[in-house]
Amino acid sequence: MDTSGITSAREFGAHLRELRGDLTQAAVARRSHNDRASLTRQRVSNIENGALPTAQQLCCYLHGCGKLGLLDELEPVRRRVEAAAAGNVRTSAEAYQVRPRFVVLVVATAGASALATGVAVALFMGWFAGGKAPEDAAAAGTPDCLQGNVCFWPEPNYLGRKITLPPDYFSDSRCQALPFVARSVQNNSRERQRLFAGTGCTGQVTILQHLGREPLPSVAVLSFRHS
Repeated sequence: MDTSGITSAREFGAHLRELRGDLTQAAVARRSHNDRASLTRQRVSNIENGALPTAQQLCCYLHGCGKLGLLDELEPVRRRVEAAAAGNVRTSAEAYQVRPRFVVLVVATAGASALATGVAVALFMGWFAGGKAPEDAAAAGTPDCLQGNVCFWPEPNYLGRKITLPPDYFSDSRCQALPFVARSVQNNSRERQRLFAGTGCTGQVTILQHLGREPLPSVAVLSFRHS
């Protein structure tokens, strides 16, 4: 099948669904064990509906379909879609940044009125000289986490290259290490997550509630476990 036109995670998932053919999602999950990793049926469904798989998840999926030989063809496509998604996040974040501006104010008052205006001008010029509003000291990205997943960003306010993980993370509840210190997190799954400040699920614990609750724009997480 031609993969040159695949530009999004949803299109990639639809392509994998075609590869699955007559096999059920449950059958793919049962047969997906590969190098001590496997997929749940829900994870298979999420991937087919637009949750971009990791390289290991793609390997498990193709193994479950009996088409592991397609990995060399599909992994570059997966990386291309992942890179495009990361670029979109950066572009979105940049759009929210406030650019410095030059402001000219003419004050034609005197006495106490002039003093009050002078204070206002100083505050106003300071606001623009810094290039950002006092109440918005850091530009914010968008916590765009696909439903059914947990998302981690390396910077506060959902900035940087996001990683997306399923709450079950290969069908068990072992402690899962993150590849970086996550500074902002969103749980868009139906399971509560326990976030840990240290590796190996040690250190300070933060409970991240399930789907529909507010994300965390500022946190420090190195590992997590669903509960």
